[in-house]
Amino acid sequence: MARSITIDDLYHLKFLSRPRISPDGTRVAYVVAEIDEHKHAYRSSIWIADLATGVARRFTYGLKNEESPVWSPDGRWLAFVSSREGPTQAQNEKEEEKKTGKGKPQIWLLPIDGGEARQVTFMEHGASAPVWSPDGQQLVFSAQVGPADAETVEGKALPKARVIDRLWYRLDGVGFIYERRSHLFLINLSGGEPQQLTDGDWDNSDAAWSPDGKQLAFVSNRNEDRWRWPGDDVYVLSFQEGQANVLRRLTDGKLACNAPGWSPDGQQLAFIGSPKLHGAGQAYLYVLASDGSQAQPRCLSEEFEGSCADWTNSDVGDEHLAPTPQWSADGQSLYTLSAVHGATRLYQIPLTGSGSHPETLTPGDLHVRDFTIDASKQQLALLIGSPVAPQEIFVRSLHANGELRQLSHENDALLGELALARPELLTYQGADGWPIEGWILKPQNFTPSQKYPLVVEIHGGPATQYGYGFFHEMQLLVAEGYVVFYCNPRGSIGYGYDFSNAVRGAWGEKDSIDIMLGMKEVLKQGYIDEQRLGVTGGSYGGFMTNWLIGHYQDFKVAITDRCVSNMATMFGTSDIGWDLAEDNLETTPWENLDKYMHMSPIAYVKDMHTPLLILHSEQDLRCNIEQAEQLFAALKWMGREVEFVRFEGQSHGLSRGGHPLLRKVRLQYIKDWFAKYLQ
Repeated sequence: MARSITIDDLYHLKFLSRPRISPDGTRVAYVVAEIDEHKHAYRSSIWIADLATGVARRFTYGLKNEESPVWSPDGRWLAFVSSREGPTQAQNEKEEEKKTGKGKPQIWLLPIDGGEARQVTFMEHGASAPVWSPDGQQLVFSAQVGPADAETVEGKALPKARVIDRLWYRLDGVGFIYERRSHLFLINLSGGEPQQLTDGDWDNSDAAWSPDGKQLAFVSNRNEDRWRWPGDDVYVLSFQEGQANVLRRLTDGKLACNAPGWSPDGQQLAFIGSPKLHGAGQAYLYVLASDGSQAQPRCLSEEFEGSCADWTNSDVGDEHLAPTPQWSADGQSLYTLSAVHGATRLYQIPLTGSGSHPETLTPGDLHVRDFTIDASKQQLALLIGSPVAPQEIFVRSLHANGELRQLSHENDALLGELALARPELLTYQGADGWPIEGWILKPQNFTPSQKYPLVVEIHGGPATQYGYGFFHEMQLLVAEGYVVFYCNPRGSIGYGYDFSNAVRGAWGEKDSIDIMLGMKEVLKQGYIDEQRLGVTGGSYGGFMTNWLIGHYQDFKVAITDRCVSNMATMFGTSDIGWDLAEDNLETTPWENLDKYMHMSPIAYVKDMHTPLLILHSEQDLRCNIEQAEQLFAALKWMGREVEFVRFEGQSHGLSRGGHPLLRKVRLQYIKDWFAKYLQ
């Protein structure tokens, strides 16, 4: 008999990523990460599976994490990134070891048919994102350039003074970013030192070789306002007689661009882009001429509700990916991910324009997070999950009527033991009669005549979506006997620009009504105990949790996670808080403090009587911990029932990629707090 999922099952899950199909379409390399139960640490290695037999073998056996596999054009080698220990160019001096990047992630090569791995890079701050040249003789990679690591005495870093002269100088999950720049390097695999291709006070990424190997596309923000308004342009670097000496910018700074991909004839580039200002999180598919002759890129997905990236939420991965669009063999269409109505699917969009309903290659209630295509454009490898299964590797032929076939089965044994809830779609009318989608998860052996406690879960963003992603946390709540309801209120991705843009300058107003009306629809079903209602959410979901308990008295208990409580202080303490002034509230705190406070849950703290658990990471740079501190201090001062749990050393993404032990601790607090008031 199947059992209920537990907190400890987090340590039994396998986390798959980066499916990379071989050029000949016969094998797929991918990364498998798991948690070391004894050391409470993630360990990842690269595996290769054969498409014909389905047999998978572990390809790397390093003691450190290994990731980012990339096939050579002839399929004989795999480049990957690893922090495994290898020989340095000068091992006899500690300072020389630092300069050659010992202990930092570096690029390695390993022959597919077996042999010893060879370290290719020895960069001081490490190397990442290897990209093979079409002839297989060179690699382009990314590496940081800047000051050395902090000086140490007996292994302990000495304190340093930081001089900040720009608005954007920190990034959540990374830390300080003002000192170093990410540049592109070229290395010949026959030997020699890497050649630095880009320099300057800006970052460069997403390198892509042209089919003839004579040009390199990449993205970079070199505008004067780059430390105020992030968002890259598309560039092309041409090589003449072995020298990189012609650089062209193809976009004009109005779009935030990423993931450029060349057409088969090298005449066009496709990329994913969003308006740099007032984009509402909506990502579009664009094409433009690679020679710079086209004044503006052409949008192929403007009429489509979906957003061309993976914006479906899940707690078994901390990335929302926008993989490079892939061209069809005839160059007349493109394959791209898009988040729409709770799912992320792979779509085929023709160059002639898709209209509002492009063809999907992955129908169903799925969460496609990543994909690649073989050299002949005949086979796809995809990373796909569902509400009842973490991501696994799937393959699909691009011939007519090609069907998805599961290639990896890393989580099958665990899933075979578990009784998991499948979501039931609930459509209803939100504020102003807008159509809203929500989902209900019910406990095992659900009986309609019984009365169940309800937990309302609210997603972050707000420009993301709930739907068909796997959530260990939600399944755990269901296993504890709760009905769980979640929805996509206005502001969510997947329903078109107007829907996601509807909360600009209006957080908490009609989006909160959308959620409450959804909860009322669930109550109408008749199986919920209206005296046992709980609410929780993280980030924007934490903001909304705070907002709801400050405006409604329906909930018996609440949990706010990595929350926003004060928009005015968020402006200066978040890594990108100033974005509120342009893309959200359209003013600054000193120009219109009343507007900021009207949108701040802290302004309604006197009306918060619901017992509240506050969860927050101490190194959260997106929603700084002072947001939680303000809320806790106010509620505690008034004698309200509140508890504050701080997670040492963790960032905004704790629940989906933070320290494994603290992820378990967080879930235990959630379980205990709800049980205290709802069981």
